[in-house]
Amino acid sequence: MFYKTKRTDDMSLVSKPTDFTKQVREQMASKERGQQLIADLSSHIEDIGKEDYFDVLEVEELVLREQAYAVEVMKKKKDYPTDIPRFSPSSAGKSKAELYLKAIKAEKDEKLTYPFQNRWTRNSTAVHGAMQKTLLEAEVILQNPMFTVMRLPEKGGLPAWEKNIERWKVIEHNGQRFVIFGMCDGILEYKKDGTKVGFEYKTKSNSVAQIKQIKEPNPSHIAQTVAYAILFEVDEWLITYESVAKDKWTTNENARPDFKIFYNKVTEADKKRLLDKWADVAKHVEAGQLPDSPLGKFDYMFFPYKKVYAELTKNG
Repeated sequence: MFYKTKRTDDMSLVSKPTDFTKQVREQMASKERGQQLIADLSSHIEDIGKEDYFDVLEVEELVLREQAYAVEVMKKKKDYPTDIPRFSPSSAGKSKAELYLKAIKAEKDEKLTYPFQNRWTRNSTAVHGAMQKTLLEAEVILQNPMFTVMRLPEKGGLPAWEKNIERWKVIEHNGQRFVIFGMCDGILEYKKDGTKVGFEYKTKSNSVAQIKQIKEPNPSHIAQTVAYAILFEVDEWLITYESVAKDKWTTNENARPDFKIFYNKVTEADKKRLLDKWADVAKHVEAGQLPDSPLGKFDYMFFPYKKVYAELTKNG
């Protein structure tokens, strides 16, 4: 056991247990829990992949109802407050500078997009929808599915994801008020213990080899799950990467893995760090001052406000 010492008035040393041992135990338990969830979701995805089936009627009907609901949501004007800064989970990992410029509605750089890039995005979006549909089909096809998609009784039993679960919250933190608004890829029920587990899904498009090369989740994807935890009050998240490209058809059982799953347990400290960041950006928006937020090489590559940023920082 680990101890810390405290000097008393008579200069003797009194041993007291520290929180370190407890933290180590909690980390070990979290690691084991994560490994189990990863293994079970991997098996779940592989099991449904082994099945040879066509349209599942109840899933087709559910998808149609979901699409109709999404259309109605898109028709309605958003009702979140517009007089305070607004942040989204998808931008949680962005720099303070980018969040600030987005919040003040700065003019974005002219963007040149090539046709193949739009097709790239189209294909990834289609695979994204296919995976969600597969999760619904697994509930019907598999005898003992390890996961099911949470339903929204107040919305006629629609799946807990995308437009169905889109929401906003007003946050008050460090003396600042701001809005967090967004939706997520899914909230699942883990059938072994009935707990809620978030599902975050990402695609890779270059080659199936990309999956093997992923050693840990992208930091921005981890930040995204922290934002989801704040918005949806679900702390366990499974970040799943799937390659749109697959191995050769004839590789059969020797095919390289085309997906990989990571576990992230969001802590209160994680939430505080993100809320601190958002509150600091909100403070700078209120003051009308660009945050001192140096951009890394990767940040700058996809930074959509290069022209405005250069103007604001040219004398700094």
